[in-house]
Amino acid sequence: MLNHILKIIAISTIVIFSKQATAALASTGSVYLNAEPGSWVGGGIGASEVTWTHGIEGLFSITGNFDQGASVTFDDGNYWRFDFAAPTYDPISNTNTGNRLETGFYNNATRYPFNSPTRPGLDFSGNGRGNNTLGGWFDVLAIEYGTGNDVLGLAIDFRQFDESEDMLGASTFGSLRINSNLALNLTGEPLSQVPVPAAIWLFGTGLIALIGISRKKRSI
Repeated sequence: MLNHILKIIAISTIVIFSKQATAALASTGSVYLNAEPGSWVGGGIGASEVTWTHGIEGLFSITGNFDQGASVTFDDGNYWRFDFAAPTYDPISNTNTGNRLETGFYNNATRYPFNSPTRPGLDFSGNGRGNNTLGGWFDVLAIEYGTGNDVLGLAIDFRQFDESEDMLGASTFGSLRINSNLALNLTGEPLSQVPVPAAIWLFGTGLIALIGISRKKRSI
């Protein structure tokens, strides 16, 4: 128990000091948040859905975090925070020294920085509200690094389920853009994982069939 408490203190101290050392105000930033009824953290945004823009509703800052991921804060007087990290374990090298957050879809995330080495870390909190445990996913569409662990830009979508590592119950969806020109995602689905709609697939296969028929007619 004592070792666990000491670990929490150590991680929290490192996160705080790394934030102070590298956090920088965004040049541009926006976030779209959509909270389902019953979502504890999402209930603190003040409406079922909101869009916050840098320099209007508040100020965004961005930094690299302790696990080579990205952390974003939004100060509108209620101090919101968004944390994302890849699993620290690398099965190829069989090491647990961390993996830099890269573009891609991260599923089965749990609360950062207490996620296990084999699962991604996620945490959205603010206005005095946070989850003790959580589950969810996040989709890194773009990320830009500077020197060291500095994060310069980020485009990421996420969904966080309150108090459920199994991703059940009420959730809040977010689409976050920091120093990025990518449009906000309002769908609540990870763009990199959205399948081609059936109508488009049917149209494509029908078009291919028509081309084939036309070619056969020409050859007769």
